[in-house]
Amino acid sequence: MKTINSRNKGTPSRKRLIIETALSCFTELGLDRTNMEDIRKRSGASTGSIYHHFKSKEQLAAEVYLEGIWRYQEGFLSAIEDKADAREGIHAVVRYHLAWVEDNPHWARFLFQQRRAEFMDATEGEFSQINADFFGRASLWFGRHVRAGTFRRLPADLYVALLLGPCQEYTRMYLAGRARTKPDEIADELAEAIWRAIGEQTG
Repeated sequence: MKTINSRNKGTPSRKRLIIETALSCFTELGLDRTNMEDIRKRSGASTGSIYHHFKSKEQLAAEVYLEGIWRYQEGFLSAIEDKADAREGIHAVVRYHLAWVEDNPHWARFLFQQRRAEFMDATEGEFSQINADFFGRASLWFGRHVRAGTFRRLPADLYVALLLGPCQEYTRMYLAGRARTKPDEIADELAEAIWRAIGEQTG
């Protein structure tokens, strides 16, 4: 299967370990209170190895963000691209989104909280390219169903709002500990509500 972009091709295991350790430190200690020495100790990497890959904590934090987005989007596309049935595809991506957040709460919180952080300024070009590739591939699947008449004809940005908006609002509550219902208990109801909003209903 084609990957979204080449940023992770051949990524050394040491670099991946540093990224994952940084996320752990940011979660436990807080982004501001974490320093590179904390990450070095926990990862077991040498100082030279860390600074070979990342020149500063800010650059590393940006890489944590991009890595999280990349992983989420790759899984999203894997969930949807092999689904020929439109309704089945909607259910698949809703279940995927909820499961990903439940399985990766630290990454999900980081993505929600840090999108507008100053350290992201230097990554806007790469971040935009990752999103362009993702939405380009996702739109191929949605476009097929619009042309087939199984999805209503709506503005492209409305599909995003109707599909991801409800999922993100629920997961914000879940991550904040305010959700009373577990993700797997609301997945089908949420998917059906989204299907009724964008699916071409017959009869």
